[in-house]
Amino acid sequence: MVTVTRNDAELLAAGIRVLAHLHGKPPTPEELADLLQLSAAAVRLQVAGLVELGALLLVESAFEDHLELGDTRLLQDLPAGDGPAISEDLKAFDARKEEEVRKMSRLFSSGEMEERKRKRLEDMEKGLGDLRRKKPRNPFSDA
Repeated sequence: MVTVTRNDAELLAAGIRVLAHLHGKPPTPEELADLLQLSAAAVRLQVAGLVELGALLLVESAFEDHLELGDTRLLQDLPAGDGPAISEDLKAFDARKEEEVRKMSRLFSSGEMEERKRKRLEDMEKGLGDLRRKKPRNPFSDA
């Protein structure tokens, strides 16, 4: 189980309350992460710990997952403290994902993919052109 401090848990619960009030519907974990300016992965880990505790509810539907408050009195039993910031592993993971997205974006926006596709088609056409120019071997000839 992920260790969540009382301060972090109360911050998550307050974020859920605020977003539910502003939007008129329970927030998704990603919306909560945006509000708190944390990574979605970090919020999901903390939420999983609080769901296991019973303080929060993660409602999964066919369209999206959203968060609701459970028994928030259970938050008082959590250890106090600021707790660690987002772990370095999560930061590194988020950085790798962002770099991957930037790389894919550059690949498609630069036209490199189109150039590769055009080159592949030219090579295939050249190969087919050689086959078209050759006369097929006559199976009935002696040669």
